[in-house]
Amino acid sequence: MNRILWFLTGTAVCLGLADAKIVPGKGFDRFITIWLENQDYAKVVVDESIKDLKKQGILLTRYYAHTHPSQPNYVASIGGDYFGMNHDEMARIPTNVSTVVDLLESREISWAGYFENLPGPGFMGNYSDGPTGGGTWDYVRKHNPFVTYDSVTSDGERLLCLLSFDDFQRAFRAKQVPQFVFMTPNMMNDGHNTTLKVAADWSHKFLQPLLAEKAFDEKTLIMLTYDESETYEEPNHIVTLLLGSAIPEKLRGTEDNTFYTHYSMLSTLEYNWGLPHLGRYDVGANVFQYVADMGGYKKNKDPANLGTINNSVSYPGFLHNDTSQFMPVPSPNLKLVGASGLGILDVVAKTWPATKDATTPYDGSGNVYDAETLPVYSAPAANTL
Repeated sequence: MNRILWFLTGTAVCLGLADAKIVPGKGFDRFITIWLENQDYAKVVVDESIKDLKKQGILLTRYYAHTHPSQPNYVASIGGDYFGMNHDEMARIPTNVSTVVDLLESREISWAGYFENLPGPGFMGNYSDGPTGGGTWDYVRKHNPFVTYDSVTSDGERLLCLLSFDDFQRAFRAKQVPQFVFMTPNMMNDGHNTTLKVAADWSHKFLQPLLAEKAFDEKTLIMLTYDESETYEEPNHIVTLLLGSAIPEKLRGTEDNTFYTHYSMLSTLEYNWGLPHLGRYDVGANVFQYVADMGGYKKNKDPANLGTINNSVSYPGFLHNDTSQFMPVPSPNLKLVGASGLGILDVVAKTWPATKDATTPYDGSGNVYDAETLPVYSAPAANTL
């Protein structure tokens, strides 16, 4: 199974599968997510560049990150948990933990990650090419969630799907952009080493070609989001915009007041493309409302424990750097039904068969947790989705 297409200007351009065809979805046929850094909702929403972008899409007014600092939020977005991570140091998640990559490949949906200043395909360190970063890193590992998962890094073909912004531009010009794309700018353009305005202005400029009429032949949804809020006093409330040709004309310039977290990216992908699930917090997370409406999905709701959560401090887990807070990687819940109406991904069920009756924190409820409101472990049971 060859996942790489080698003929575009002599550069490897990952398309998931060389002979892949576009897999249509309920609300979009391509999904591109672009992540910025560390800003509170109230500050971002009044920025002029962001306000102008909002006119072209949907502002998600109740979108929340999971914890602090940055890295666990990235990890959560593709794996359905952050496993207690409370730091930005190098970490590895074992191969028995699946990600969005496994979900996409189960239906031969093409995918890639594009990271600004990445020095080469599959690079797994940090990188600075000199003065651009002002003495700090340009590309950082912590903003590339794929390299934390051994299920990606142990597969050479998957590693070759982790590419640079230059690779993205070549793919865009050739109309060979994969169906799922995860993008992070460098530490200057994402605002980490600069300012809110620098990141917002960069986003506005970068997005214009992607938002132009006929930029893509397929319905494309672009999600511009932040990894976390700037201050702990704000309960990780962040700006997220949905943009692109997939947004119905009547919804452009509107707001969606549904509750979302980074897990909603996974649940939306699962619902849109009829994918199985990971058996973790992806199950029960709300689906982006406009996509839910297109398919008749009626299960979106506020978490039952919303009033007690602030998403500021990590709960105990496998990746927590305080050894007293260590817990093993939780077993996925093999009995859940996801937003798509399907059960767990086959490879997850085959990898974790001995744990089918093990206690698990994943109940499909959509509840959210932090260091004070801890996940509750119980015998696995089916949910009512």
